[in-house]
Amino acid sequence: MAYGRNYYPDQQVFVGQLGAAAQELKGVQSFDGSWNIPYEQMMAGGYNYVGTEIGGELVGEVSVSRSIITSGDPITGLINSPVSGYLIYGPKETYDKAFNFSRGYINSYESSCSLGEVASCDFGLTAYGGIGKINDESRTYTPISPDVATADNISLTTDFGSTNAIQSYSLGITFDRTPVNKIGQDFAPTEFTTAMPIVASISFEVLANDYEIQNIREVVCAGFTSNLVVELNKCGGDNIRTFRLSDAKMVDSSLQAGIGNDMSISLSYESYYSSITGAMEAIMA
Repeated sequence: MAYGRNYYPDQQVFVGQLGAAAQELKGVQSFDGSWNIPYEQMMAGGYNYVGTEIGGELVGEVSVSRSIITSGDPITGLINSPVSGYLIYGPKETYDKAFNFSRGYINSYESSCSLGEVASCDFGLTAYGGIGKINDESRTYTPISPDVATADNISLTTDFGSTNAIQSYSLGITFDRTPVNKIGQDFAPTEFTTAMPIVASISFEVLANDYEIQNIREVVCAGFTSNLVVELNKCGGDNIRTFRLSDAKMVDSSLQAGIGNDMSISLSYESYYSSITGAMEAIMA
């Protein structure tokens, strides 16, 4: 019997707001979906082991890595609402199998790029409404002309100047959600709380020219902050995506030097927001 493997032309990823039609995500490089059952062993006096019981929610995890190839990103409009979606696949582009997830909440959003790479935009979510084989899904496809943002077309505006050659950036936003459960809900949370503040972090690696690392005590006392802007552009100069962190606080600084190597400096900043909506509007403005 012939073996039909599934590889990237056989796979498409769709995500949308819970209860609405899902749309295809473009530029997907990888999809990871998993679940595990939190069994707990039960012991009893006089009997030793007597069986197992489920000790928590039945949840799953999904993470998706994408290259930035379009000006819009549907995920940014879904961060503050429950989502559902699926990976559809099948040997030789049959698309007759699906890995579904339902009532998912996005808990991380990341973007990064280094020299020689295409800028990426990844996200992760936790699914509380079911994950695995749920429904059969049909395939749709809309062709696009990708606009790729490579490192040589990225504009970085920082307070440490353009004379220090930036080698990479990494942006991350986390959403710390806690499910609220009650008796009788059959492992399904009734609502969720989100820890505040929302923390957005960004780090740069630069080749040092005239940059001098601040003294740690001066940074603490002076409240050293920076306005940081990452602009992703295509070859013609048109903007694809922009990330902004205003009044970002420096939280980490390191210097690396050695024989045969250029001196490099790594800098990390954080910004804090009082709401998910406020964070996304400020960072994606």
